[in-house]
Amino acid sequence: MQSDEKLGELLVQEDLISREQLETALAEQKISGGRLSVYLSKLGYLEESEMCDILSKQYGVPSINLSEFEIDPEVIKIIPEDVVEKYRVIPISKADTSLIVAMADPSNILAMDDIKFLTGLNVEAVVATEESIKAAIEKYYNTQDVDLDDVLSDFEDEDLEIIQEDEDVNVRELEKATEEAPVVKLVNLILSDAIKKGASDIHLEPYEKSFRVRFRIDGVLHKVMDPPKKLQNAIISRIKIMAELDIAERRLPQDGRIKL
Repeated sequence: MQSDEKLGELLVQEDLISREQLETALAEQKISGGRLSVYLSKLGYLEESEMCDILSKQYGVPSINLSEFEIDPEVIKIIPEDVVEKYRVIPISKADTSLIVAMADPSNILAMDDIKFLTGLNVEAVVATEESIKAAIEKYYNTQDVDLDDVLSDFEDEDLEIIQEDEDVNVRELEKATEEAPVVKLVNLILSDAIKKGASDIHLEPYEKSFRVRFRIDGVLHKVMDPPKKLQNAIISRIKIMAELDIAERRLPQDGRIKL
């Protein structure tokens, strides 16, 4: 993107990163997509404060470090969750008829116009890093009805038995396990959380002694949870049933679709 190219050149001119670091970040961006600023932060090339300062220079608007700012819950209510997720923005303060909104891209006139139309307020933009906005959205708009700890507490040690890879599959037992309320809640939690966070992929990753769930968001994989290993087969089988797949088939790839 042209704005990312300008950002990269500005960072090099300001001696905040080297040309080699810029090329590395651009290569990562080319592979996975997303904003250049995300990769500069993930690679450890820039601190949050440095990124905020340079974004402020790039866009010509004030910057804000959201990790050091507490937002009034009443202000959060002004913009619905689906809108902040769509435009990667978050409201930070309101004064009379003006609403100050932190944005990863303050040049997004469409976003500002939509928010103005939705709220009836004049919108003033400040810039923040995309990662800090994502973290703020997670903090202030975390409206999950089901908590992971609450779901996992519903399981007793004897509820599910681990089936090793070389064991025969007892389809009837697997089907029974997938109908247990905690399994249904946990799978629904994973799927709804993926949708809320804008994930393009959900990775269910079984290992010898552990089980991991990761989401791909903006081309980058993020660890979401480590459910107990004993739940692995029930979770995977529940998703297979929802997608109308054969739960007894564990070696060949299958195609399916889930409607929520």
